[in-house]
Amino acid sequence: MTATYQALLTYMELGDTDCEHIGAGLFNQPINTWSSVAYIVLGLWLVVRSIRTRGAETPVEIAYGAALASIGIGSVAFHGPVPPGARLMHDLTIAAALTVIATRSVGTFRNWTQRQVLVTSGIIVVIIGAVMAVAPDAGNMLTGAVGIAAVVSEAVLYRTGRQRFSSRVARILASMVILLVGAAVINVLGRTDGPLCDPGSLFQGHAVWHVLTAATFMLYGYAAFPHAPPSPASLS
Repeated sequence: MTATYQALLTYMELGDTDCEHIGAGLFNQPINTWSSVAYIVLGLWLVVRSIRTRGAETPVEIAYGAALASIGIGSVAFHGPVPPGARLMHDLTIAAALTVIATRSVGTFRNWTQRQVLVTSGIIVVIIGAVMAVAPDAGNMLTGAVGIAAVVSEAVLYRTGRQRFSSRVARILASMVILLVGAAVINVLGRTDGPLCDPGSLFQGHAVWHVLTAATFMLYGYAAFPHAPPSPASLS
């Protein structure tokens, strides 16, 4: 059995629920692969924005933007060339971005420094990664748990007034909810054997999921991290 064939068998176990026909070569599922780049583009935009505007939480925002971009890298690997560890890359990077959100929220409530938030996030991600490496099927459960922690901790921040809730934040949160609901519906309908599934089509529900969830992650970063106008020195 060749290495290429083994990789293809592994991929079919990982990506065969995402509708798009699984081919061979660098981009096994080209639409799902290219749509994953949305995470990379929007994550890097947050990083550049943070560096240029130098907000109060620049280190954490850079880490969050990098984590968002890493989701795209993991997703490209998962839907594209399928290197060894593609599933771990795919699952862990999503958990990492959610971990930064949850840890930042807890850190804000407990008055942690930026360093404490980053170190705590890193430790949690390493632990999650170790568990996923040993028990890959635990990936969804761990990611779901971290996602719930992120939502609950953010809600506590606003509920207690530690983070200001404004009309701007309300509009962004409403947009995030709309994007997530739309992404979930299209993804479910477009899954393998779903009513919108056409393996050879340029329209892939899972690809739409990539783009809409990437936009949701980006909107969180846009709303969560305060910024001051860029100074002339930072633009020179």
